[in-house]
Amino acid sequence: MIHKDFTDLLKSLAPFTEQELKDADGFFKIEEIKKNDFILEAGHVTGKIGYVVSGILRTYYVVGEREITTDFLIPGSIAAGMLSFSSDEPQNAYIVALEDALLTTITKKNLFELYHENWKWQQVGRLLMEFNYMRIEDRSICLQTLTARGRYEHLLKRMPGIIERVPLQYIASYLGMKPETFSRIRNK
Repeated sequence: MIHKDFTDLLKSLAPFTEQELKDADGFFKIEEIKKNDFILEAGHVTGKIGYVVSGILRTYYVVGEREITTDFLIPGSIAAGMLSFSSDEPQNAYIVALEDALLTTITKKNLFELYHENWKWQQVGRLLMEFNYMRIEDRSICLQTLTARGRYEHLLKRMPGIIERVPLQYIASYLGMKPETFSRIRNK
């Protein structure tokens, strides 16, 4: 089943007819993810990809004893371990719900079947991957070129309200700083 929010996005990316979307409805599933539940764990292969309708998820890696947050998946984001999804190899990342979340998901098999059936699905896949790539490139540039304060301000602009919804130690990790540094920056 395709959630209405995702349907609206699909229509903005390709000229789908109502019938085409209705025909594809059975390829998708709406999943409720409870707070602290994982949609991906390190060492596992992910066979599905999801569109975040509501809630926030966190992507992170474990290095030694530390968890390093690499992304927050907010409504409108694509949730998947893309390395695993594309290669069928185990992923090194974790994706966990920081609050109850709702996702529209599709399996790799079903997605490729839709790609085969209609060029519009290929266009959607390409555009969503381009958007994801731009987000990753933006994050990489921020980490490499902005000061700690600049990274914090960029986050507030890109994800308004995140500070109130995500534990501060995860945000500090995401911004590439220690919690004490993050606390000092917030207090200025």
